[in-house]
Amino acid sequence: MKFVWLLLSVLLGVIGQLLMKWGIEHPKPLWNSGSALLKMISSWTVLGGLFSYALSSLFWLLTLKRMNISVAYPMVSIGYVIVALASYYLFNETISGSKWTGLALILAGVFFVSRS
Repeated sequence: MKFVWLLLSVLLGVIGQLLMKWGIEHPKPLWNSGSALLKMISSWTVLGGLFSYALSSLFWLLTLKRMNISVAYPMVSIGYVIVALASYYLFNETISGSKWTGLALILAGVFFVSRS
């Protein structure tokens, strides 16, 4: 069950990042304001991203209660890999050869940490 909390924390963190990115690039404010910053943060996608982050934090606390932080925290880096891949498909971001290498190293690191 401890890995379920960790997985939920990571996935909600990823969803939060993607929603905030989408909201900043496609702002649809909930109310009209003259302030550009207020328009950005009042977007339902940005607010949804922040809410997702809050839920991610709650699941992270449940993870910390059940796992060693020296094992759990490195596994959070799987989120970087998921965000990079999702950004490639959702936002047409490029993944260079060096980024692919970095993503592979992250996954290798998570593999070795999880086995200890």
